[in-house]
Amino acid sequence: MVKRTNISGIKGLPAGRQGFTLIETLVAIAVLGMAIVGPLTLAIKSIGSAVISQNQITASYLAQEAIEYIKNHRDNNFLEEGTVGWLEGLSDCLGSNSCYIDVFDIGSEINGCIDECSKINFDSSTKQYNYTDGDETIFIRTVNIIKKTINGNEDEAEIKVKVKWQEKFGE
Repeated sequence: MVKRTNISGIKGLPAGRQGFTLIETLVAIAVLGMAIVGPLTLAIKSIGSAVISQNQITASYLAQEAIEYIKNHRDNNFLEEGTVGWLEGLSDCLGSNSCYIDVFDIGSEINGCIDECSKINFDSSTKQYNYTDGDETIFIRTVNIIKKTINGNEDEAEIKVKVKWQEKFGE
């Protein structure tokens, strides 16, 4: 003989309830899943944004480096006291020409670009960006100098430095 026990008398359980239904279990799993997926999605997007920000900062420094190099080149030409023009040595970058500048390769620092400039390398041992040593990066730096005449003064120039790279969703 099997003895049956009425569980409705157990403290905490309402009369006639014997456990969770399948729907209640599925709802509980769905709520738990959303509680886990939300923060994980946010973390993944944050990491992606951090990578994009890191690339933008690096590109900004690479552009600034090229501008500083050209300003230094101009200043050195000026110190030659009139023996050379202030844009001497920058002809590969003038007008419609574009060039790339390797600030660490003394002697061949300024090189014209035929179709598109080369990608910059990163030397992990010296922590420097250059065009000769290290691993190829995603960055391409292009420099262009346009002579300007402002109020009759022909000693003006506009320096354009473009740093581009390929991200996951485009250039």
